Amino acid sequence: MRARFVQPLVVALVLALLLTACGSGAATDADTGASQSSDARDEWLRSAELGPYAGEQNWEEIEAAAREEGKVTVYSVSSRIFDLADGLEEKYGIELEAYDLSSAVQMERLKREQDAGQYVVDVIFNNETPLILGEFLPEGRVWNFVPSTVAEHLDSEEQEPMYTQRWTSRVLIYNSDTYRDGPPVDNLWDLTREEWRGKVQMPDPLTASVQGYALATILQHPEEMAAAYEAEFGEPLTEFSEIVQEIAEEPTFEMLAGSEPNAAVEWLYRLLQNDPVFVGSTSDIGDNVGKVGQDDPPLGITTLSNLDDLVPGEIEWAPATSVEPFFGVTFPTVLMIADQAPHPNAAKVLIRYMSEDGFEPWNVPGDYSARDDVAARQAEEFGIDAFDDLDLLRMDSEFVYSTKAAFLELYLELRD
Repeated sequence: MRARFVQPLVVALVLALLLTACGSGAATDADTGASQSSDARDEWLRSAELGPYAGEQNWEEIEAAAREEGKVTVYSVSSRIFDLADGLEEKYGIELEAYDLSSAVQMERLKREQDAGQYVVDVIFNNETPLILGEFLPEGRVWNFVPSTVAEHLDSEEQEPMYTQRWTSRVLIYNSDTYRDGPPVDNLWDLTREEWRGKVQMPDPLTASVQGYALATILQHPEEMAAAYEAEFGEPLTEFSEIVQEIAEEPTFEMLAGSEPNAAVEWLYRLLQNDPVFVGSTSDIGDNVGKVGQDDPPLGITTLSNLDDLVPGEIEWAPATSVEPFFGVTFPTVLMIADQAPHPNAAKVLIRYMSEDGFEPWNVPGDYSARDDVAARQAEEFGIDAFDDLDLLRMDSEFVYSTKAAFLELYLELRD
C-alpha cells in the first residue's frame, strides 16, 4: 500500500491560503473582533432593525433614513457593481462607494477590519457562501436581509440563511462551430477517455475555490456517477483504482467520500489523471474552447454567464446541457449586511435596488436571477433554457464547508 499524506506542507500551505484565510472554526471573543461590547452590537441591531429586531419593512422610512446617511459602501465580487452608481444616486440620492474584490479577499479584509474595531463596509456581494455560513454568520460578522418587495418571488433557501441575488454556474462547454450537431460527448465519464487527454480546460481548484466547490459537490452524488458509468460503458463499475480503495480506508474522508470506494471519487481520479489543462481565467477558457475554425478544439469547464462573451464568427461555444448525469454545478451569489455597518438603511436600499431595477448589469445569459419572475423573463428574452429545467447540481454550502479540508487532501492525493 502506498504511503499516505506525503505532502503535509503543501496541504497546510494551500489550506492557509485558500480555505482558512478567515479562520476554520469556532472563534473566541478576541478572534471575532469583539472590540466593542455586545451592548454596542445590540444597540446597532436594534437601531438598524436587523437580526432579532427585524420586523415589518417600512420602505418610506427606510428610504428617508438612507438619504440622510447619504452613502453606501460595498465589497463586490463583480465589477459590474460600478454600473449602479448613477442610477442609485439619481433614484435615492445615495452615493455608491464600491470595491471590486474577490470573495476570498472580501472575507479576509472584512475580518481584519472588524478585528481592529473598524466598521467601514455596509454590504458584501459574495459567492464564498460556505465560509459565510460556517463562520461569518455564526460569529455575527454579517447579517441577513431580504427585501420584502421581492420575497414572494424567492424559494425559502434563497431567503435563509443568506439572501441569494442570483445563481451562477460552472458547466461543461464545447465548440459549437466545430461540433454543429451537438456536443462531442454525452457523459461526464467521456472526459476520462484517452481521446480527451490534455483537452479539458478548467480553473485550478487550488487557486479558484469555486472550482473546488463544484468538484466537491459532484462527490456528493456517487450513485448518479455510478449509473452514468454503467450507461457509458455498458456494465457496472466494480473495479476501482488502488488509490481510491486506499482513500476509502481513511476515516478523514468518510464524510466526504464515504467508507467504500465509489464512482464519484473514481471519476475525479481518472479525470485528474487525464491531464486536464488548468487556466486561470474562465473567460480565457471560453475563448480557447470557442475559437472558430479549430479542427480539434478542447472542452472546457467555465462560468455559464460567459455566454455573454460569445462573438458570432469568432467565439462560438455552447453548454453541453445533454451530458449525463448532469453538466454542471450552480451556486449562489449573496448579498449580506456587514456587522455594525455605518449606513444600514442605505445598505437595505442597495440590496433592494440590486434585486429590482439595479439587477440589469447581471441580466445576461447564464446569470439567472433568484427571483422566479425575472428568471422566467430571462429565459424568454435570451432564448435559453429556464433555470429550473437545467440539469444542474446545487452546491450545498454546509457540506462544502464541513468537508473543505478533507476535499483538499483528497484532491492532492488523487492528483499525484
